[in-house]
Parts: sequence; structure tokens; C-alpha cells
Amino acid sequence: MRQRLAPILGAALALLSVAAVAQQADFDIVGLKLGMTQDQVVAAIKAHDPGLKVVSVQSAFGYSDGTQQLQTPPFLSRIEARAAGGPSGKPALAVYFTPPPQAGRVWAIERNEKTTGEPPTVQQYVAALQQKYGEPTAVSPGYAALAWDFPSGRVNCIPRLPDRPGFPAFRPSGSDDLGFMLNLWQQRKLAPADLSRCASRLHYVLGSSIVTDFSAILIDVATFASANAAAMREVDDLEQNARRQRDDRGQVPKL
Repeated sequence: MRQRLAPILGAALALLSVAAVAQQADFDIVGLKLGMTQDQVVAAIKAHDPGLKVVSVQSAFGYSDGTQQLQTPPFLSRIEARAAGGPSGKPALAVYFTPPPQAGRVWAIERNEKTTGEPPTVQQYVAALQQKYGEPTAVSPGYAALAWDFPSGRVNCIPRLPDRPGFPAFRPSGSDDLGFMLNLWQQRKLAPADLSRCASRLHYVLGSSIVTDFSAILIDVATFASANAAAMREVDDLEQNARRQRDDRGQVPKL
């Protein structure tokens, strides 16, 4: 079925590509944008759907003085938005914030929803995405998933899955740590030494020829890399100071 859809969809994409070029620079998911503050995120979610329940989630970094585990002060790590009384699975929206000392700016957004009303065909959905975001950088077979890298001239720092180039190789809600993965990709020469050169990326995963549910991911790799590196330096300094203070309090027993 997907093979039969491809030629039709390819023609639709070609017709829309010229009109969409001017809109490529402004990427958002239902009004949520990279770099937003907490207040801006809450306002955008309420503007999108006032019925969503918004919850803030805090995190902290752990470190050790050599004998006991310590933690940094808690900070805002993400905001989740769920339908009131909805299922306890993935939130409809999850927005991720940079940690201290470069705290409080959005570096990633995830959306997971089921379509309401009569679900669109994959051709209809992709045409709408093309109209909003422009020509995709990568497309998986059957248009099951699409990806956009931006701005122009930046380096792709998240490797693509060879057989499914439009699918996300990283999800903020997953178990992988992006800082660790970027370091690994650098070692394998898949990401540049200077992560400020990394492109941001948008993914849409549509699945089958009739789109009954979908997910979207928007990631600012360069901003994450900068904030994560600064946070790791700060935590390392805290640990070194804690270890020195513990050493100063050390007492040798009577010999």
C-alpha cells in the first residue's frame, strides 16, 4: 500500500515545496518553540488547549564526597501536559529545559497524540507538514516518518537509521542520555568536535497510510550540548570541593 502511495505523495510534495521555503526558518510544535522560558511554555500550552493539565517536573544532579551521596539543588527539567482524566501513559506534550547554570530554556519538545475525528491519510498529513515546515531533509519508506534539519549549513550530529532515515535515533523521553550519546558519536567521528555546529532537528512519525496517531520531536542539539557541558563542569567542581572538605575533616584513629 505504501509503495502505491509514494508517487502520488511525491507529486504533492513537489507542488508545495516552493510555497513552503519561506516558512522553514520558524519551527514550532503547536506554538511551542525552542528557547522558550517556563512562562512562555505554559502560555503556549494553554493557548493550544486550555483543557490540558500542566505539571512541572524537577530534577537534580548527584555527586559524592567520597563517603556519601549528595545532590545539587532541584531545578526545572521538564513540563508535561496531559488531558484531564486521560491515560497515565505518555503525556500529550513534554517540554524539556536546560539545567543550571544555563537553566530554564527549552531544548526539546515531544508530542504524542491520537487524531480526533476522521483521521487523515498520510498524503494529507505530509502535505500539511510540508506547507508548515518546507521540504523534509530525510523521509522513511512510505512516508512513515520525516525529519527536518535546520538552520541551513549546520552539521547533522544525530546519526540517521540507515533503513529508516526519517525516524528519530534519539528521544528525550527515552532512556538514552544525549550527552553520553553525543560523546560516543564524536569518538566514532559521527559528530563534530565542536557541537555548537550541530543542526536542530524536527521529526514527525506518522506510521501507517491512515494516521490514527502520531508523534513529533523537536530538538536543539547545540543548546543542549552547551548547557549539558556547563552543568557537568559545575557538578564536577561541587564534587571536588566536597571531597576537599571531607578530607579536611578526616581524623586518624589513635595508633
